[in-house]
Amino acid sequence: MKELDRLKEGLVESHVLLYKNEDRGLTCSFVKEGLVVDSFTIKDNVLAQALSEKGTNGIVEGINFQQLRNNYDWFSLSVKTKKLYEELK
Repeated sequence: MKELDRLKEGLVESHVLLYKNEDRGLTCSFVKEGLVVDSFTIKDNVLAQALSEKGTNGIVEGINFQQLRNNYDWFSLSVKTKKLYEELK
């Protein structure tokens, strides 16, 4: 999934994740030192739902951001597992 790879790159290069639900998907913006360093839209519903559960009011910062960054492999595995389960239904 390209969106998971892009998410991983954004987490490494930033300190805050802002997200917003829009018609075309979940728009994510990665912020470092007050500037947006990357922005893209997640169209996959499973990934969007899992990511939106990580933050509060559209913001993932502080300890939540660090946990997401440090435990990204588990987060990614969880999303892939949910996606596979959804396809097998």
